[in-house]
Amino acid sequence: MKRLPIWIVTTLLALGVITTWAGWYDRAEVGYIPFALGVLWILFALAAAPRVFADD
Repeated sequence: MKRLPIWIVTTLLALGVITTWAGWYDRAEVGYIPFALGVLWILFALAAAPRVFADD
């Protein structure tokens, strides 16, 4: 598998953090689904992070 550009993993991580924060902040209005999706997004970004430094 090829290397991933660092901007992709950074963007995924930033979107996950923003989604988690907004989901926790608005949990009384929208429920816990956005919070859970944000956590999953962060885990996905962290799982992809080693591919940034992988050899081709």
